[in-house]
Amino acid sequence: MQKINLIDVGALDGFDLPWKRHQDKIGLALTFEPNEQPIYEEKIIRYNSAIWDYDGEGKFYIIGSIGQGSSLLEPNYEWVKENFDRIRQEGSVKFNDTWWERTVIKKTETVRVKRLDTVLAEVNEKLQEEGKSPIRFHFLKSDTQSGEYYVLKGAENFLQTDCIGLEIEAFRYPMYKGVVVDTEVKKYLKDLGFEQIGWTGYMYSFNASCDYLFVKKNPKNTEEKALIELIKAVYQPKGKEGLIKRASLYEKMHHRLDKVHRFLRKFT
Repeated sequence: MQKINLIDVGALDGFDLPWKRHQDKIGLALTFEPNEQPIYEEKIIRYNSAIWDYDGEGKFYIIGSIGQGSSLLEPNYEWVKENFDRIRQEGSVKFNDTWWERTVIKKTETVRVKRLDTVLAEVNEKLQEEGKSPIRFHFLKSDTQSGEYYVLKGAENFLQTDCIGLEIEAFRYPMYKGVVVDTEVKKYLKDLGFEQIGWTGYMYSFNASCDYLFVKKNPKNTEEKALIELIKAVYQPKGKEGLIKRASLYEKMHHRLDKVHRFLRKFT
């Protein structure tokens, strides 16, 4: 059975939907925990850095009581204040009115950051030193609360060579300082030869963010075509809009509780 080698940026100790339902389709997973020891196992590699567009150190903002908005970018309080009346009606007004209390910076931490291209080179160098074959990763999933463009900029070699598809979070409003909005991110990926085949629709505070699914527009061979079909089977885009990641009420509740527990284990 063909499997996807998955890069999961921004995950906290586990796979999110839809990969949580399809772990049998994952060959090898590369995940990231900046403050923990690296792990090289048969099915998972955990690398001890955050992913960004340079190699060095970055300031990580831990936001909210359970870290739900934590990011390497700072919340854009000024923009939200100036535009609050205009965007307040987007989505749930009641939920939007709690944005200020949910977006308090609790503390900051300095974390090691690296370009994904740097990490992939180091991972394969280590594998070769151990007498193992280098790994080709096929799919990038990135959920960093506003930093996806920076993740992509640090992964240009991967995007131009091995990457077959990706799922990224993106924002239509500048909810964080320095965020690159979704229209620009989509153009950037289009210019690199990817096409959008699915999205979640706008959601969360002010309906400001969403997740997009892209695949390579012109696969090079039958293997890449088969991998794209496998990606489609995992995400199952629905309808004209290609809606993805439709969770049941039970999955939504379980996923929310799971994320809270993971954050508490990591930061408390």
